[in-house]
Amino acid sequence: MLEMELKFKVDDFRDVELCLESRGVPPGDPVEENNLVLDMMGGPLRKMDTLFRLRNCAGGTLVTVKKPLPATALKVRHEQEALLECSQEEALKLFALLGYGVVYRYEKTRRECRIGDALICLDELWFGRFVEIEAQSEEAVMKAVEVLGFDPEDGIRFSYAALEKDAEQSRDSRDT
Repeated sequence: MLEMELKFKVDDFRDVELCLESRGVPPGDPVEENNLVLDMMGGPLRKMDTLFRLRNCAGGTLVTVKKPLPATALKVRHEQEALLECSQEEALKLFALLGYGVVYRYEKTRRECRIGDALICLDELWFGRFVEIEAQSEEAVMKAVEVLGFDPEDGIRFSYAALEKDAEQSRDSRDT
């Protein structure tokens, strides 16, 4: 499956929530997500800009692999997902037998809804609040961007791992 996305950093979700509610699509209940990014020794997946992630979810563990595609105005990845009917801990043990280990871990609180064919995610992490817009077409993403009143030029194509690294560096430079 093709995944196209843009993220927007916001101070709070108030304006986005009002916009969504006025369209009759209020965000769903918050879900706490624990995400584990896996790789092998030496980081072969990182070197290929490939994400291998385990995410806790209702019914088990969602396994996701994302591979990059040529860059556009959006972050574009080929995404394949499968649900394992086991705990995240059990899934991690399975992949550890193949040589994979956790190289990055992040937690977020996510609320979701849809505008047309686009999934709208209100994500809260320790380093900020983000509205992530995902769809299988650039047109669907851009329509949602317009509906929500964002400027596409302000869109962020970086992963949460990269954004967290920047936040940690900013915090460390302030502390010194």
